[in-house]
Amino acid sequence: MGLFNRKQRVQLGAFCRDFFDRNVLNPIIAGVDASRIYADTVIRSVSEADATFAAVDCDRFHSEMTLIRFEVFGLAWIHQFGDKHAAAQSAYTKTYLEERDRADIWEGLTPYNQAIARSSTMGQTSETPKGRAHLTFINTMRADLFDEWHKQGIEPDAVARAANRIVTDVSWEKGITAAFVMLTLCDHLGCQLNDEGQFRLIAVIRGLYDGARETMKQVKIDA
Repeated sequence: MGLFNRKQRVQLGAFCRDFFDRNVLNPIIAGVDASRIYADTVIRSVSEADATFAAVDCDRFHSEMTLIRFEVFGLAWIHQFGDKHAAAQSAYTKTYLEERDRADIWEGLTPYNQAIARSSTMGQTSETPKGRAHLTFINTMRADLFDEWHKQGIEPDAVARAANRIVTDVSWEKGITAAFVMLTLCDHLGCQLNDEGQFRLIAVIRGLYDGARETMKQVKIDA
């Protein structure tokens, strides 16, 4: 990332804006839209594993990939920096999109954000003592953080998005969270992939997360 040296202190907004501009909304390289080229490459790769994927609408897929880029950035953020600036980062993302007349992206992130939240409770049920304890722990933590962040003046929907990403470290490491995001993507595209096709899409999602997090490792964030 050209603007920031390793472990340089940088303002939250400056870091997010630079990343979003360069890598998500305006990734133009030598006059070419790199994000669309990347989306086309992913379609070809997944189609090699499952030919049915070749029928997906390219523009729709590109739009969904933009949503996923924003959402996994928020997830990588909370995994890298903890919950200290998580709500502020979420609020900045909303402001950034609104200022660019892309509030549609903010709204479109909701299903992916909810999928991430569900991934943290995969396999847990209120029918067992262990499951009840786990669900109570997560719900209580999210509620407490929601109250804390909202009292700081951050608007509720931005707070809720950040709260949905907490306690996902383990589910991410196990591959559960990326799988939930992948299934949400497939649902939006109206496709059902074979195992290899799903595996390739999950690898793409994990790659977007890893790229964002590697960039975050280079800086320290000031609110």
